[in-house]
Amino acid sequence: MNIAFDEWLPDLSDAVGTREAKNVIALAESYGELKSLASFSTALSSACLGAYWMQGSDDVIYNFCGDANDLYRLTGGVTWDEISKTTGTYTASNWEFTKFGDRVLATSLFDGLQYYDVGSSSIFADLPGSPPKASRMGVVRDFIVLGDLEGSPNRIQWSGYNSSELWGLNPLTTQADGQDLYGNSGKVQKIVPGEYGIIFQEHSIRKMSYVGPPLIFQIDEIEKGKGTPAPNSVCWTGSTIYYYGHDGFYVFDGFQSSPIGSNRVDEWFKAQADVSKIEQMRGVIDRRNHLVIWAFATNASSVNNRVIIYNWAANKWSYGEVDTEVLSEYVSPGFTLDELTTVIGLADIDSESINVDSDTYKGGALNIQAFGTDHKAATFSGTGLTASLTTREVSDESHRILETSTVRPDVQGASSMTVQVGTRDKTSDSVAYTAETSLNEIGVADIRKDGRYQRYQVNITNGFDHAKGVKVEQTLGGVR
Repeated sequence: MNIAFDEWLPDLSDAVGTREAKNVIALAESYGELKSLASFSTALSSACLGAYWMQGSDDVIYNFCGDANDLYRLTGGVTWDEISKTTGTYTASNWEFTKFGDRVLATSLFDGLQYYDVGSSSIFADLPGSPPKASRMGVVRDFIVLGDLEGSPNRIQWSGYNSSELWGLNPLTTQADGQDLYGNSGKVQKIVPGEYGIIFQEHSIRKMSYVGPPLIFQIDEIEKGKGTPAPNSVCWTGSTIYYYGHDGFYVFDGFQSSPIGSNRVDEWFKAQADVSKIEQMRGVIDRRNHLVIWAFATNASSVNNRVIIYNWAANKWSYGEVDTEVLSEYVSPGFTLDELTTVIGLADIDSESINVDSDTYKGGALNIQAFGTDHKAATFSGTGLTASLTTREVSDESHRILETSTVRPDVQGASSMTVQVGTRDKTSDSVAYTAETSLNEIGVADIRKDGRYQRYQVNITNGFDHAKGVKVEQTLGGVR
């Protein structure tokens, strides 16, 4: 019997879909490895609360991030240099960044808008023009738009036309203005930038379209009752926006939201996630691999200790066990091998056991960056995490006992695997698994186990290429 590792569907019955897809990435016809974090930077002073990259008009790549008390810029590809303002201290709980020309803006609710001009600034400073304090920010057309203002969580306010320093409410001359988003929609959670803006509130999604003076922006409620409880779960590529709503995962196309987790992973997520920590959930788009990755905390953890991964090209899910503070896009500077010797601090790069071919050091390539609990930036380029894949539960139509004798994993590129058989005699019973059995010299696990209901788990260490399923030698009890 060939049993494929089908789509992971933990919300459905045990007889449907793969039952476990841990530390793997779902592909079109198989599962691939999820690699561990490999740190490449020095540590921040405390937990990272936001990160951002931009390319200046000089074609130089700049990377920024912030923690509770400081803002940083990455220099030499590895060192986070503190570049906070010199007057006062920050008391941030979250940082958002955006680009406006060659200016980087950073906002935190109680710290005031900060700016850094690439090519001329050496530190961040308070933005001139007396902008309001806000936790959310995005560039819509030629305007900086702020949301969740201090004291007015359901208000947005935008700068003057093509200026980051004009903030007085003067729609007829500078076009700077603001608007309260009345109703029961709650506070502004995220502003998605572009030619038009998409505003996520707690219980509503709105669209802001430029119409010019005197109104400046027309704001329409597109979907009432949607929105998000997790501001940083909102992430986008082009005009496609992914987010976690109050009842599950969604994709928004600019007009309406469509569920992507219903009857698949939504109930699993609700059972796993700590609802009291839902606001610390973080999402990121991996454009190179067509993935959306959300990090979240379980009840047993104070940090985000799980990731749930959606492959939008394959329309499939998986998950992983990784401790992270922040997920973000990252573009690394490029280095020659001679420069790497200095950057990494090695005397002889050829004699050291470090992967200098990693995307981290190639430069110019778009990657996913995660800050680990050591406050260091890292990429998912380490060794393969220990993966576990469990087939659907199989049974005889007449519910006779099944006798398994051997299991052969259909896994490519793996160097170390074990197999377990899970059995039970009634669907109301708990599943009992055999001890892990290694493969023999011909790639088969000799496991003799009987039971009316059986499932097969393959555990893979040190990475692999493709995991497709198992081939099981199985007979009916009493049949020869």
